[in-house]
Amino acid sequence: MAWITDTAQKDGAKFGTDLVNIPHRMGESGLFTDEALAELIDSYPREYYMLTTMTPQGERQVWRNGDKGDLSGAEVLQAIKDGQLWLCLRRFDIVAPMYHQMVQDAFGELEASNPGLKTFKHESSLLISSPGARVFYHMDIPMIALWHLRGRKRVWVYDAENKTHLPDISVEGIVMRETEEEIAYDPEWDKEALAIDLEPGQVVSWPLNAPHRVDNLDGLNVSITTEFFTPAARRKYGVYYANGFARRHLGYTPKSAAYDGPMAYAKCAAALAIKKLGLTKARERAMQCSFKLEKARFGEIVDLAPKERWNIQQA
Repeated sequence: MAWITDTAQKDGAKFGTDLVNIPHRMGESGLFTDEALAELIDSYPREYYMLTTMTPQGERQVWRNGDKGDLSGAEVLQAIKDGQLWLCLRRFDIVAPMYHQMVQDAFGELEASNPGLKTFKHESSLLISSPGARVFYHMDIPMIALWHLRGRKRVWVYDAENKTHLPDISVEGIVMRETEEEIAYDPEWDKEALAIDLEPGQVVSWPLNAPHRVDNLDGLNVSITTEFFTPAARRKYGVYYANGFARRHLGYTPKSAAYDGPMAYAKCAAALAIKKLGLTKARERAMQCSFKLEKARFGEIVDLAPKERWNIQQA
């Protein structure tokens, strides 16, 4: 079955460079019913999923990471429907090959009809989130394709080239894994943002590193998010990694973040060497489990005392 229509394939040439919003047919696969989702959740190893919620701390809302505890897949799905939770089932290529192949086939269709489009290093995850849930203003390192399947959501996309919205030092911190993807946000920036209302059967992709946030409008929201790289995206990653290392470890303020030309390739080579030598490993963030779900207290977020918390190991 073709997952992308012939008409939509032509618009797919913009993947990796510009905003794209086209239809897809993944919802016809039968892989996203409640029964199929519950079975998938049951099959997921701990190191490949993330369960999150947000909690007020003063005037701020902060992300918290948790564990699904002894709940079955069906019970987890119900908890998401009733609560304020996000479940991310990561790495289809390792855990869910049927889902992975569907995404690979869709990218193959796009690239077959657009010879100039070259993408690689696809990593797909399933996002299942509560009605009315929100994802804060943040930036992703790779390119993103968001294949929407159930519910309705609004995606706000901001200008990646605006250094007020996205300072270089913030990009460096995310690329070097020192900080989470969330970055400073001012609601006034919404006046300059593009708001896209997603219905089931749409896939949207935006320019590289464009900051964005998401509001679930209604219903259980289910989407596949695929991280992917293009040659330009890979070069930009290397440049910001090298710049971040120079700023933090060598006391040098980078003068350019350009990712074309000889200097960009030199920085990419330096970034590869730095990563292989593990020179920045000590500064990388750790994710801590601070809550869990329990059958005995179904419908509640069960907070863990500080001494009960543990670092989540993600493969």
